[in-house]
Amino acid sequence: MDDAAPAGAPPLRISHRRAGTAHVVTVAGEIDAGTARELRRELAPETVTASAPELVVVDLSEVGFIDSAGLTALAGLHRNSLERGVRLTVVAGTRPVKRAFAITGLDELITVVPTLDDAIHPE
Repeated sequence: MDDAAPAGAPPLRISHRRAGTAHVVTVAGEIDAGTARELRRELAPETVTASAPELVVVDLSEVGFIDSAGLTALAGLHRNSLERGVRLTVVAGTRPVKRAFAITGLDELITVVPTLDDAIHPE
């Protein structure tokens, strides 16, 4: 079975960068069963926490849709971050993403903020 996004679906774009003591993972596109494997690979501990950041930020500001497969990937990152003593914050800038976190209660486990600035510079 091919894990590529279905024809006509926007590709998932994922990039990594450092911002001070934070490792920022920026995701754009739609996260569903067809793209969740790529997301899980990009959120693997050896990728995200290898440089020993104090904070991991997953910026979903450019994500228009996320389903249970994507939420499961983020729950796995949450568990791995806790095991390594790294804080995790998710930027949920779009209504569909905010709603998915609220409906599932995942926003009770993971810190969810509206902007990248709020994630990197919390009050």
